[in-house]
Amino acid sequence: MTTDLKDYFKLGLDSTENAGEQPGLINTIRTPVDTQSRQLSRVTFKVPKIGMLTGDSHINLRFNTNAAGKHNLNLWNGAIGAISRVRIMIGNKVLTDLEEPALIETEKLYSNDTATHLVDFERNFLGNDVRFITDKDGNFQISNDSNVILSKQDNATSAKMIIEGNKCKTYGIPLRKLGAAFLESQSLPVFLLGSREMILELTFNTNCAEYVTLPGSNASMASNAVEVDLQNVELVTTHVMLDEQTESEQIANLRNSPAQYPLTDTYTIRGVLPAGTNGDSATNLYRLNIQNREVHRVLLAFKRLKGQTREFTANQVSDGCGDEELQVKVNGLNMFDRPVSNAATIYQLLNYYNGGVSMKVPYQVFNGTKYSQADLDFSNGYIEFNHSQHYIGLDFKNGNAGIQGSGTVMTSALEIDYSNTPNDDSGAGTQDAQHTLLFYVSVSKMLTIASNSITVTF
Repeated sequence: MTTDLKDYFKLGLDSTENAGEQPGLINTIRTPVDTQSRQLSRVTFKVPKIGMLTGDSHINLRFNTNAAGKHNLNLWNGAIGAISRVRIMIGNKVLTDLEEPALIETEKLYSNDTATHLVDFERNFLGNDVRFITDKDGNFQISNDSNVILSKQDNATSAKMIIEGNKCKTYGIPLRKLGAAFLESQSLPVFLLGSREMILELTFNTNCAEYVTLPGSNASMASNAVEVDLQNVELVTTHVMLDEQTESEQIANLRNSPAQYPLTDTYTIRGVLPAGTNGDSATNLYRLNIQNREVHRVLLAFKRLKGQTREFTANQVSDGCGDEELQVKVNGLNMFDRPVSNAATIYQLLNYYNGGVSMKVPYQVFNGTKYSQADLDFSNGYIEFNHSQHYIGLDFKNGNAGIQGSGTVMTSALEIDYSNTPNDDSGAGTQDAQHTLLFYVSVSKMLTIASNSITVTF
């Protein structure tokens, strides 16, 4: 069930005696499941408390099916969509708790990574497999290359992402894509924990239609047609080794001066976008009670209701719900001089959210406006890609360096006034449907490790 670690790490080390214990080297540890519950579709791990935990640590998982047909992971984000919730606890204190990590990572994947990196690198570990091409008339379609196989009926399947019986490759999902994004910038000194445990808890989607497709079939799938192989889920952690003297000195220093680890954490707030009517505008006010927290960013994602079967995307989509108008009130003041209604401006807001990086998807895939969806001419097989990756990003960083002090401290509830006018009678037919509105809130946190206590503060 294991993957070839050479695909993940190239240490360039010669074989020496006790190499794994030498300071400065990276030690790789495989950890089996500590507890599992098939009823809750949940597994937990005890993270090894050795050296410094790095961002290369990841989860290995694979899937099983007893249903007929060649099931396929969705093309947008592959195996990440199988995970519905991630919690990391240190000494019984919750360090991070992120629901629906797949959508925020999809936005990040298609913004920060190049198309080549997505297909040639991320695809081998995550299972995502989207590559678009544009014809001479400006219409988009899936590229018919070596990665995606397109039949004459416009049914796509990915050659290496097929789940048939117990034939399924093993996927590796980095912890930094599962709520532990702080590992990208700084390794975590787990050796300071002593007798206190660091627990990783993963909860998987019980409805496989959330992340699995059945290309070529219009029949709905049973919710348990594909399941995560819970018994063989595996945690693979990488640790930078420190010498014994350094570790002993740092642990002794905790008695006089607790160690502090600043980080940016993201958590999810759920809302509801009610069903609307094509051509009619509706306004909804959302108040996020995030007072007394230093907020860096907020991302809005519009997810379809659970259990909706799709040919290529499963339910790993964030819908563009028509023509939009947005106003945000921060600490009692309007963020914009006037409500934002221009699609290009909303796209630019997402660029600011990403630090100046644009989301690399076709115009019709991001936008759900009446203009972008009018007179589209492409194969019916691609309709579900229309307005399927639409996000609204809000950036509250103030330009300061570091983590603490670089965001905006909220003294009152954040108010988001959102209006939309559904318009897709001839499109995918989902803009006027009810959606789950997910707010991904990124805030500053401080992990403090003392000799006899652990605290996590905002």
